[in-house]
Formats: sequence, C-alpha cells, structure tokens
Amino acid sequence: MKQIATQSEADAHGMGSSTRKHGAQFIGVLDSRNRRIPGLYQRNGRFYAQLWVTRDDGHKTARKFPLLTPEGIPVGNLNQAKESAEVLRNDRREKKLPTSGHKPKFADYVETYFAKPGVAGKKAGTLENERQALNRWQAHLGDARIDRIEATDVAALRDKRLRGGASARTVNLDIIALRNVLKAAVEDDYLREMPKAKTLKAPPAAKRALMSAEQFDALRAAVPVACAKNAVQFADYLRFLAYSGAREQEALAVSWGDVDFTGKRVTIGTGGVAKNRDTRAVDFNPKLAALLTDMHTRRAPDCTWLFPSPQRGPRDEHAKTFRESLLLARKTAALEWVGFHDLRHRFASVAVMAGIDFMTIAGWLGHKDGGILVGKVYGHLCDKHKAKAAAKLRF
Repeated sequence: MKQIATQSEADAHGMGSSTRKHGAQFIGVLDSRNRRIPGLYQRNGRFYAQLWVTRDDGHKTARKFPLLTPEGIPVGNLNQAKESAEVLRNDRREKKLPTSGHKPKFADYVETYFAKPGVAGKKAGTLENERQALNRWQAHLGDARIDRIEATDVAALRDKRLRGGASARTVNLDIIALRNVLKAAVEDDYLREMPKAKTLKAPPAAKRALMSAEQFDALRAAVPVACAKNAVQFADYLRFLAYSGAREQEALAVSWGDVDFTGKRVTIGTGGVAKNRDTRAVDFNPKLAALLTDMHTRRAPDCTWLFPSPQRGPRDEHAKTFRESLLLARKTAALEWVGFHDLRHRFASVAVMAGIDFMTIAGWLGHKDGGILVGKVYGHLCDKHKAKAAAKLRF
C-alpha cells in the first residue's frame, strides 16, 4: 500500500519546488488515496507531528515534534507515526508537552541527552567520562541555547584545553562528547545541522612491544615472590588472560557456569561486562583447557566464580581487581611497562603466528569487524611465516 507522498506526488500537491531547493524541508504526508493527513509531516525520512503549544509568553505557536517509539527510536512506518502522534496529542491534553517555544539551553539539554534510553544504557565508566567532558562544555558555554553554539565556541575551548596541557587525544574525547549531544539535538529537531566541531589530528600512539614467551614466564615466576598472599589465584588469573584473550574485567566476571567442558569452550561477557555488551565463546586451546581443568579441581565449593573475592566472607562475589598484585609482580620481574592488556595482545599475536585466520581470532577477541583490526595490528607478524607457508604449497 502506498502511504507516503513521492517526489512527483509532492510536486502535484504544490510541495515539490521548495523540496527540490531545500532537502530539509518538511513534506506533508499523504494517505493511500493521496489525501493530506492533517498535522503529519516527513523530513529526511523521519516522521513529525505538528501541534499547537503555548509558549512561555502565553502565545500559541505551531511546533513539529519528532515521532518516536516508546523505546525512543524514530518510528518506521505510517501506522506507527499515527499512533505516536496520538500519544503526543494526549500528552498535550494532559499538559505534559513542553510549554516553551524556545530552544533549550545547552546545560538543560544535556540532561535530556543523558535520559535517552540509548545513552542511559552505556557503561557507568563511559557515562562518567562523558559527564565530565560535558561539564567542561557547560562551564564554557554558560547559558547558551543549544541552537546558538557556533564553531568559534568549540575552537575556543579546544585551544584553551591545549594551552592548559591537555593532549590532543583528551581534547578529541571532549569534542566527541559534544558531538554526541549535538547529534541528539538534530534528531530532536532543535538543530538543522551541527556546528563544525573538528577533532584534532593526534600523533599516532607509540606501538607497544609484544610480550615474549620469556617475559611472560618471568612475570609468572615473580608472582610467588611478590604476591605471597594470593600467588596461586593471581598466577591463574595471568594465565587465563594470556590463554583466552579476555579483558581484565571480563575475566574477573567469568563463572564456572560459563565454562563448558563438554563443548570445550568458555563464554566471555555474561552479565553485560564485555566491551560491546555481547557475549562470545573462546574455544579451548591446550593451555586453556589444562588451566581450567586444574582450577576446577581446586575450586571453592561454595563459590560460583573462577576468581572469587578474598574478602567475600559468606557472600558469593568475584574479585574486583588484581591491579596491586600486578604492580608488585611486574616490579619484581623488571617489566614495569606490562599491563593486563598486554596479555590479551600476547594471545592475539600467538594466534596470528599459529596461522589461525583473522576472522576466527576476531571472534575470540570480541571484535565485530571480521578481523580487520587483527590484520592491521598483528598482520606484520605473518611476514615471518610466509616463507614457511609457501614451502607447504604443492602443485
């Protein structure tokens, strides 16, 4: 069923000329009989409802509201648009619509942004970093309205931060936070387009050396000396990171219910702790299988977790961090540059050098790019093995 006016139909109804000149113009929506649906518009593929509202000064004005599902997602078809428009009309009758015809202040809209379902679902650490960045923008912009922010305002804070010693990467994170808010404002129809907020060209980060087998062994050997209180558990944790490719917090939250000895795999990321909130399965390799089998024979019978908290008491909790243990062990091993993420890098590099295809490695690591990042970061390791691989070819 034809529900939305095409360009030719819009021309026939007297709307085509302005639409051709301005791609952001609102177009009246037509029903299946080419009849105008009162108060319903479309712009750039999105639906809007026009309602009369009362401004702060008491005068009435027509405002167009973006039509969204209860989850905050733009409606996708005419039936949803009609339902969403009726909800807005009911909100108006119950005086739940905003009364002001003016665009909100940036500081006020930031709270609207954080209340959006897609934003509220971000990890706590991500939200905290974004909040700090936006606090700096609020202090800089003062009482500016969301539609009054200009490129010069962005450049002023950017340059001030650089003069204060902030790195280009840190400043870029501030700009990205601002972009997120401005993009949401465009979607909410408070802005026609975003002001230019260019990120800086940051110098490439120095490439870290890959941890060698000898360095990994040295770190493990330092654990009993430096970490006498939790030496066994911390050594298990280091090996689990190196043999599974799990991130620091992901590994801490792995339970014995995530370990499938029959299927020979361990699930990483249950409970939403993975970076992208998706779970992934890491197939057993010989080292990982031997480690988990050994740990299972030593597991605490009253604990669910691979790495139970030493302070859990009667509670069933996993350990929160091994950061202090790492600091002690790496100092003893004279490997003070080593971090937990280096063990994940070691896992990936060993997998690459073993000739495993990048897509499989990406799946184990939880990458969603099909192996592009693995190839970019670790592809050079394959050069050492090309001659050996070529020698295996038989024609």
